[in-house]
Amino acid sequence: MTVLFDTNVLIDAAVASRTHHGTAVRLIAAAERDTIDGLVAPTSIATCWYVSHEREDTDPRPLFELLADVMRIAPMGRSALQNPETEDFEDGYLAAAGTAAGASAVATRNESDFTATALTPYHPLDLVEIIHT
Repeated sequence: MTVLFDTNVLIDAAVASRTHHGTAVRLIAAAERDTIDGLVAPTSIATCWYVSHEREDTDPRPLFELLADVMRIAPMGRSALQNPETEDFEDGYLAAAGTAAGASAVATRNESDFTATALTPYHPLDLVEIIHT
């Protein structure tokens, strides 16, 4: 299963004090073990940097180094810009990029943001149960 990681899941993984940190780390570990094929979008990395560093006083670079080793980057090219799948530009752009990169699912705490897209949205807790990690 190829899974796009929504920005909120990356932030959860980067910031140990967040409620869903453990679940986010387990999903990234599943990508590391090749249980899932993980995808991240460049905009999610940039937003994760901003929130983690500026708002949470956390250095996300250790997470980024791991992501570089275990995940693929979903290209966010022209087709994703021209065909956003939702009224929310950021979510539509992420979904279009994930779909173009072969994702069938998105790990997100905001499942309703992706219901109108080609991706099946899964809450991280539910996805952990599905893949038995």
